[in-house]
Amino acid sequence: MDRLASIAENYKVYLVTGVIEREGYTLYCSVVFFDPQGCYLGKRRKLMPTTAERLVWGFGDGSTTPVFDTPIGKLGAVICWENKMPLLRTAMYAKGIEIYCAPNSDDREVWQPTVRHIAIEGGVFVLSAGQFCLRKDYPPPPELLTEWEDELQPDSVVAAGGSVIVAPSGEDVARAKFSFDAVGHYSRPDILSLIVNERAMKPVTFTSHK
Repeated sequence: MDRLASIAENYKVYLVTGVIEREGYTLYCSVVFFDPQGCYLGKRRKLMPTTAERLVWGFGDGSTTPVFDTPIGKLGAVICWENKMPLLRTAMYAKGIEIYCAPNSDDREVWQPTVRHIAIEGGVFVLSAGQFCLRKDYPPPPELLTEWEDELQPDSVVAAGGSVIVAPSGEDVARAKFSFDAVGHYSRPDILSLIVNERAMKPVTFTSHK
């Protein structure tokens, strides 16, 4: 964390980056936020690990879904395939997010329309950093997977990136929330509503019935 804080301070940037966080005996897929002075602003835990990720990472809760009010805009993050959760996106829009960070490891072409849709839907700037890595960036696989290892050369691309910055119109330059407001005049709260539990949840709660 100290190294990340130094990077933010040295380059005078808001740094939003993914980390693997450990609390107790549980690992979380998380994003941490630093301001240009190197101050830690907070974190965001992935609510729903995707497929095999559930074997490794725990589930985040609503206590780590922040949107930070900064001089450059309201800043927040939604992690990877969480971006396919409509109600989570709605919660972020309702908090007024303007700079929507979407770190991601999905390098398929379908990801680009996904983030463009989010930019238009929420009237937000989407910054999606796509993971890029080669086979040599990983440790050698277990002996049981030697055949898989033979198929990939050290310079074989494992994740092909796909980073993109999208304006609120879905293009490079746009006006936010010009004709559509997902949590404003288009929301119809008399028919559809969303309740977000932002309390930190404990795995064990004791109650007494007397």
